[in-house]
Amino acid sequence: MLYLILKTLAVPPGTQVVLGLCGLACYRRWPRLAILLLTLCVLSLWLLATPYCAGALGRLLEYDPVIDIDVAMRNEPEAIVVLGGGSYCFAPEFSGYDEVSTKTLERLRYAARLQRLTGLPLAVTGGYGENIGVPEGVAMTTVLEADLGATVGWAEVESRNTEENARFSARRFPFRRIVLVTHAVHMPRATRAFRDAGFEVTPAPMGFISRPHAGGWALLDFVPDIKSLWQSSYAVYEMVGALWYALRYGASSPSLAEAPITRARKLPRASRASTSSAAARVVASRTMAPSGVETMA
Repeated sequence: MLYLILKTLAVPPGTQVVLGLCGLACYRRWPRLAILLLTLCVLSLWLLATPYCAGALGRLLEYDPVIDIDVAMRNEPEAIVVLGGGSYCFAPEFSGYDEVSTKTLERLRYAARLQRLTGLPLAVTGGYGENIGVPEGVAMTTVLEADLGATVGWAEVESRNTEENARFSARRFPFRRIVLVTHAVHMPRATRAFRDAGFEVTPAPMGFISRPHAGGWALLDFVPDIKSLWQSSYAVYEMVGALWYALRYGASSPSLAEAPITRARKLPRASRASTSSAAARVVASRTMAPSGVETMA
């Protein structure tokens, strides 16, 4: 719980909440400092909520270009690996099952497209998080197979963050040359984690925040909106995450020996109903794979 609170307060708009509360707390004793903090709170919130700021922050992280399929295939990748990006818990429109978040769905849609273009097998990685009853890897497989018509070959269903995505995948997946799918601002941190885990990575970024403006910046680029605030928050989160990983893990990730081992298993390919049944088995044992998926020791 403390970790989640600190993570929330470390990125916008949590940082603005802290600035505002500090300003109010010291208003009587240090009014000038209070006015400064409150001004910073309002101005930074406004700036972060503008398309201009979101695009500027995105450009600091989105240095991997859109994948060139022909060039990528020359590296002879063995699989497409797509990272989970959160869950939509207890979705009422899906009978209360845990579903993928909008962010994860964007990644899955692009991964399914890449599979159609390349013919490469798909692997998903994502485990349990706060208030999640079904691992992300199970929900991701359901969407890919039942909704997007893709075929999933492997799933990693224990990881809780990007570093564990890479580390646990290295223990489960029988390949090392991969096309990695995640959001463009997340790609630098994800690429580093997977390369540290022993993978040869061809980045396939998607969901770019920064986009070229043919006519330059316009007045509306400085008008705040909620989408830009979310994009700025996501970019700052990735910057903080990169710093945290560098401080905690240094030049490389922890030993692969720390990852739990799951026995390989093959199950029949899923419809939505059968994958939901498989999901229940995963919850019960944490060693079962979603249907149509193989988990590797």
